[in-house]
Amino acid sequence: MTKKIEKICGKNFEKLKKHLEKNPKIIVVIAENFDADAVGGSIAIFSALQNAGFCCEISCACDLEKFSFLKNSEKITKNFDEKIFDTAIFVDCGEKKMTGFFDAKPRLLSAEITKINIDHHASNDFFGDINFVEKKMASATMVVFELLKKMEWKISPTIATALLAGIYGDTGSFMHQNTTPEVYFAAAELMRAGANFSKISKNLFRNYEIKTLKLWAKVLQNLHVTPDGAAIVGVEKSDYKKIGANREDLEGIIDFINSIPETKYSVLLSETDDGNVKASLRTRQPDVDVKALAEKFGGGGHVKASGFTIKKSHLQKDVKWKIVSD
Repeated sequence: MTKKIEKICGKNFEKLKKHLEKNPKIIVVIAENFDADAVGGSIAIFSALQNAGFCCEISCACDLEKFSFLKNSEKITKNFDEKIFDTAIFVDCGEKKMTGFFDAKPRLLSAEITKINIDHHASNDFFGDINFVEKKMASATMVVFELLKKMEWKISPTIATALLAGIYGDTGSFMHQNTTPEVYFAAAELMRAGANFSKISKNLFRNYEIKTLKLWAKVLQNLHVTPDGAAIVGVEKSDYKKIGANREDLEGIIDFINSIPETKYSVLLSETDDGNVKASLRTRQPDVDVKALAEKFGGGGHVKASGFTIKKSHLQKDVKWKIVSD
């Protein structure tokens, strides 16, 4: 896969190599709209940097309890002193405002910090000073994998498991359309490097708490399909509290909803702690582009899986997004 590595890294690899030779102090930031790809890729590159002797930390503004099965996830902090670092690495983060620290830690995104942007989203705005964005890759972890190989850093079992978790998550357990032959080759290589696939599959797609199942039951009970073939459901903060769940318990349900055969696309609208509404869009139809729909609302993503965030007050009155109720 030498040609693929060269295509991804290109001239930016030399920039990164020279930058790392300065022995920078690095913070790896997990985006607020995190998933297995973002978390797995971030933990993988953090672990590799630590193994290489760099001074680095890893942080996320949100709780990542679901990913506690990944080694080094216990090192993820919710807060850090931004003044200590001169370099920030962002994995699977399409734009600055998705970092989770856009307002709280403005220095992270200022000219004082060297920003390394590793992603695969078509909507990525190349906000990094050094960008590794490959839109044709199945996941950001695939990009991280190729980058680590180019660096000639050893892929330990810890790193391999984190990377495979990201690939497995972003391909929907190897069922989405982005599951290419390259994905299987990468998975096989990571398995040979010691990735714990049974732990990954058990924790990502076969490990649901009672509160999660109760929330899913309520969402599915109130799911409706519009005349034009859109499967839509919405959840408010009060709905989480009634069940003792949180917004993270919704992860995966949009793909489940998207399995309805007669629908054109699926939409999950969920209220965040700050009162905004996050929309997750999915489709399996070859002639439907949900990324184009997301972009109309300032979002983005992939043709078959995208999202956007808007203020609750901006929702059209005729959109019945408050569907989950007693």
